[in-house]
Amino acid sequence: MTRPFKPPPLARDTTGFRCNSLSAYAWKQWTMFEATFAICGLEPWEKLVFVIVMSLLTFLFFTGLSRVIPNQLISLLHRTAYYLWGDERVLNHWMDHAAASVREL
Repeated sequence: MTRPFKPPPLARDTTGFRCNSLSAYAWKQWTMFEATFAICGLEPWEKLVFVIVMSLLTFLFFTGLSRVIPNQLISLLHRTAYYLWGDERVLNHWMDHAAASVREL
């Protein structure tokens, strides 16, 4: 069966947004940010307050994450060693051996 109407071929690619410059890319990212958080209807001073609060919360989140994760990983290693071998001293022995190997370098 043939189609009654065949659309003409597209002269250019219209499937995506082409960023030919840094400013176009930045504008696209800002528009996506505004649409994601529905702040496009806010006044400029409200947008500024929103961006400042979000930046502060993001900074505090990653600061807390960077301080908590190392301690959690150490306790996770000790707990895993206890469950696997029944004793944490095996892990401590391996860690001491690894530290001595590093000191030799």
